[in-house]
Amino acid sequence: MDQECIFCAIVADRDRAEIIAENGASLAFLDAYPINPGHVLVIPKTHARDIFEMDSAGAESLFLLGHRVASTLKESGIPAEGINFVMSNGAVAEQSVFHAHLHVIPRITGDGFGFREGSPAPNTALDLSMAAGLLRTAGDRINPRG
Repeated sequence: MDQECIFCAIVADRDRAEIIAENGASLAFLDAYPINPGHVLVIPKTHARDIFEMDSAGAESLFLLGHRVASTLKESGIPAEGINFVMSNGAVAEQSVFHAHLHVIPRITGDGFGFREGSPAPNTALDLSMAAGLLRTAGDRINPRG
């Protein structure tokens, strides 16, 4: 636990949040500054700054609870024509609270939230092939087959 982390304070019950679900390693609660009603944050119960400080079991727990929350949102009566999962890792990715967290955001037509998709110029087949090769090589180093 990080004594100065707001999400750690929520896990330790030192700060208030509207908790809606949990599993062994993760906790889900309503975002205090929601993009849309029903916007939920899913966090690991142990402090991890971002996805890179989480182990595979912690990441699996986080996304399994996120899946459960998304399914619950669709059945809840809260408007949710679609759902976004958003996880920012690092300041450049617009992470503002440095405790790993997954946003589960219900979406409705015309809500004004969105992402800029694509790059200014489309990638060439060579660009895609080079990026794929780098990712496969790094993936084999991190997760060797066997």
